[in-house]
Amino acid sequence: MTHMVKPLAYTLAILMATNATVAMAATATAKTTTKTTTTKTTTAKPATQTTAIKKTTVTKAKTTNKSTEKSADTVSNSVKNTTPQTTPPSATSNTGSVIVPVLTAPTVANVIYPSTNSVQLVGTDISAQNLANIPLPALTLSNISTIKTVLVPRTTDNITQLDVSVLDDFITYATPMARHYPPVFSSRTERYNTTERLKSLTAWIETYAQNPNASYEVLLRAAKLNAMGRNLDLGSDYAVRAGNYIARAVRLNDTAEANFLYGAMLAEGGGFKEGAKYLEKAEKMGYLEATQSLAQADLLDDKKDRAIQRLTEFKAKNPDNPYIDEQLRIVNSGKYYIWDIPAKVVQ
Repeated sequence: MTHMVKPLAYTLAILMATNATVAMAATATAKTTTKTTTTKTTTAKPATQTTAIKKTTVTKAKTTNKSTEKSADTVSNSVKNTTPQTTPPSATSNTGSVIVPVLTAPTVANVIYPSTNSVQLVGTDISAQNLANIPLPALTLSNISTIKTVLVPRTTDNITQLDVSVLDDFITYATPMARHYPPVFSSRTERYNTTERLKSLTAWIETYAQNPNASYEVLLRAAKLNAMGRNLDLGSDYAVRAGNYIARAVRLNDTAEANFLYGAMLAEGGGFKEGAKYLEKAEKMGYLEATQSLAQADLLDDKKDRAIQRLTEFKAKNPDNPYIDEQLRIVNSGKYYIWDIPAKVVQ
C-alpha cells in the first residue's frame, strides 16, 4: 500500500472527544506606554436595544513636558498604536438579545471612534487652503458588497441569538478549499489569510460552543471551523473539538449534514468503517457529497474498484457536478485523494 492517510490519532481523538469540554478564551489587549504618556481606557456600555452595536474603545491621553501641561479637555486623541498582530483581534458586542462578533484586521495603528463623546480631530484642512501645486487626496468607494444577516439561537432554550453573518460568509468562502483533506489553495497567501481568519472565528465561536446547552446551530458551525483547522494541520486540539461538537450536534438534531460531517471526519482520519456508517446514513437522506466521501473512504481502504464504481454511478446521476470528472481522473491515475483537485477547479 503506497499511500498515507491522516494519522489515526485524529480519528481516536474524534471518537474519544464526545464528552470532552474544551475551554478557550481569546483576548486582545492593546498596551500604549511611553515615558511621558499615560493612557486610560474605557469601554462604552452596550445599549439595551435588540440591534447589535459594536463595542468601542476610547483612549484618552494626558501629555506633559517640562514647562507646560495641557488640560484633558483640550487634548484630542483617538489613535492607539499597536504592534502588528498575526491574528485579528476579536471581540463580542452583546446588546439586548443579539450577540455579534467584532473583528478588526491587523494594522500598525488602529483609529478607534467612540459611539459617544465625539472625537476632536486636530490638523489642517488643506482643502480649505489655497496651496499651489499641492495635490489633494481623493477617495472613491467602489465594489461595495453586503452579506445577509444570519441569526441563530445561542442555546437550546432559544432565549438569546448570535449574529453569525460574518462567520457564515467565511465558511461559504473557505469550504471548497478546506472542507476535505488535503486542502487546496491557489497560493500560499490565500492559505495564510484563510488560516488566520479561521483561527479568529474559531476562538470566537468556542465561547458559545463549549456551553453544555449550546444549540445545534452553534455546534454545527463550531464543528465545521474546527474540522477545517484540522485539515490545515493546526493541531490535534482542532480534531478533538471538531469531533466533540459534531457528536453533540448529531444527538441534538440527526440531520443529513451533521451525519455527513461526522462521517467525513472519521473516514478521512482513518476510521473508514465507522465513518461509512454516518456517510451511508447521510447518503440515504439525500446528501450528494456523502457518496463522494464514501468513494474516498473506499479508496483509502484499498477498495479502488468499489470507489470507481461509486463515482461512475454518481456521475451518471449528477453529470453537472463540478468535481466528478477530475475525481475519476485522479482515481484512474492511481492517486488516493479525490479532493486533491487543481485549485482552478475549486468552486
